[in-house]
Amino acid sequence: MKAVEVPAQSRLTLSTLLGCACAVVSFGIGAQKLGDNSFLTHLATGRLMLDEGIVRKDAFTWTSGGEPLVVQSWLASLLYGIIDNSFGFAGLRLLMAASACVLGWLAWQLTDRAPSVISRVVVIAPVLVIGVHTWNERPLLLAFVFFATVMLAAERNRDPRWLAALGFLWVNIHGSWPLGIVLLFARWFGARLDRDLDAGQDARRAVWLAGGMLAGGIANPYGPAMLWFPFELLGRHDTLRQISEWQASSFESTWTRLFLVLLAATIFASRRAPLRLVAPGVLFVIAALLSVRNIPIAVIVLLPLLAEGLPDLHGPDANRDSTAIRLGTVGFVAMVAMLAVLAVLPPHTSLEQYPVAAVDAMEKLDLSPAGHHVLHQDFVGNYLGFRFGGVGAVWIDDRFELHDPALVADYVVLLRARPRWRDVIEQNQPDAVLWERDRALVDLLITDGWSVVWADDKWVVLTPA
Repeated sequence: MKAVEVPAQSRLTLSTLLGCACAVVSFGIGAQKLGDNSFLTHLATGRLMLDEGIVRKDAFTWTSGGEPLVVQSWLASLLYGIIDNSFGFAGLRLLMAASACVLGWLAWQLTDRAPSVISRVVVIAPVLVIGVHTWNERPLLLAFVFFATVMLAAERNRDPRWLAALGFLWVNIHGSWPLGIVLLFARWFGARLDRDLDAGQDARRAVWLAGGMLAGGIANPYGPAMLWFPFELLGRHDTLRQISEWQASSFESTWTRLFLVLLAATIFASRRAPLRLVAPGVLFVIAALLSVRNIPIAVIVLLPLLAEGLPDLHGPDANRDSTAIRLGTVGFVAMVAMLAVLAVLPPHTSLEQYPVAAVDAMEKLDLSPAGHHVLHQDFVGNYLGFRFGGVGAVWIDDRFELHDPALVADYVVLLRARPRWRDVIEQNQPDAVLWERDRALVDLLITDGWSVVWADDKWVVLTPA
């Protein structure tokens, strides 16, 4: 009887082993303690949805309170609320870890154009380092997964019809959904320049993806407003340019400098790559240079371009199969299980960046933000909304798409201690100011007669004379 040969792609190869290693590292990245300021607001929103239904008005601030609100990531917030209600912070950490694990696996698959397995490792290593700093617990992490899935579907020439379901979810998970259409049309444009006869496939994928997004943008609690939201946000340019993550990077951190390394390698690699890959690469690199927020997306776009253009670094055969490789793959799967166990062990949150002790003291001093008007920094507002829920304890938070531009401008005046700071204070008539101790505003308030009623090494609480 003749033995049946197992196809190479169904075996546990060296490529599979390294892909599992990449997924394990990514799982660890996603399993970090929870503490991102935007995540806190999304979780607070999800909890509010479970208690009161779909959130249609702002309930967290005393400045924008009652304003009509479109929660662009309502489905992600609701998911956070359900998981938190059922499994607590342990369940949320596992959700983030699993999302990052999938993203890491997808990123590895996007490098399969590389001529050798060593070349793939060289490409993926800096991507994972960048992921440590950018794959956090915001709904944007799920958007990264959707974006990488669209790109892999295009790379592997998959049936475009199932992208409609992905588009339906994406438009309700995060406002970055137009980037998926931009990616596919950029690929189509590059393929047309290459005179590639298969260029129409990317256009068909874009149509199916857009169709799903259109359906998702209509069949949701907020209706077509979900479709206008990203464009309305971009229209608030004067507000966005005040936010650090929407500004161009100064490339002072290690991970942003790694992006520059990848960019330099991309310039080298693009000489040998098809325009189907070069066109979206150029487009998303420009976006990344204009805004640090776009760097993680640009990194995903560059993966196949880098893999295609880098030289063959030789090394072992990617399709090699052996007992050691099979055992190693099983070991990596076991490591995921071990990391999952660690992720459900407390503590689950990291709130060191927030004034937890200061707010505790304010409650004892009868200055609780839940019952008094307190001025504070934007990320502190996210914490206060998370801590007190929908009782209007927040002056401002990082939802700059919600707040009146005048409020944002007033906040910037205080944050940078500009000459008009006293006018902003008098206009808001606060009962207290909760601010970082080393900021110039604190010295100005003390000089103006304000009293320090509580302070530690990082935070200070002041009340008017």
